[in-house]
Amino acid sequence: MAYVLFISESKLKSSSALNLSIDNSILLPFVREAQKLYVETALGTDLTQHLKDHIIAGTLAGADKTLVDDYIGDMLPGYAVYHAIPYLRFKMENGNIYSKTSETGTALTTEEAQHLREEVLNTASYYRERMIDYIRNNTASFPAYSTNSGADVNPSIDNYYAGMNLERPRQGTELTLRNFLNAGD
Repeated sequence: MAYVLFISESKLKSSSALNLSIDNSILLPFVREAQKLYVETALGTDLTQHLKDHIIAGTLAGADKTLVDDYIGDMLPGYAVYHAIPYLRFKMENGNIYSKTSETGTALTTEEAQHLREEVLNTASYYRERMIDYIRNNTASFPAYSTNSGADVNPSIDNYYAGMNLERPRQGTELTLRNFLNAGD
């Protein structure tokens, strides 16, 4: 089964800090992964499939084309790079994992690589937020955005994750130290 990608290999490399000499076969699985994790969860299953169908048919136009070219095309390379960075340093062959070294440079430390990933993630998240805003401000142009049902992925408007849950407790569900200590009684 052929997999439809929302960006081309040249778009991936021209829109990111990736070196043109990196083999596309190394990068494409990360584009696919990023598309599933970040595009489909923002668009929902139905709109994602709608766009894929038009890409296959060669009939992508109007708001759909704007969404793919200007919003997904800006966002997806960043998320693909974010997922690729840990694997660009290693090579997996014949059941072994090798660390690649460079003859002309110094490898990043783990901390430096993590900092780089965070910067890439911040940029990709910004573009994802713009994409979500575009869709929400143009819902009439994307009827498939609200037709998901059953096991479909529903669109999410949540983008940034800070590692903390800052929701306010609902009325009557506040957990106090006294409630916690008395729970064992």
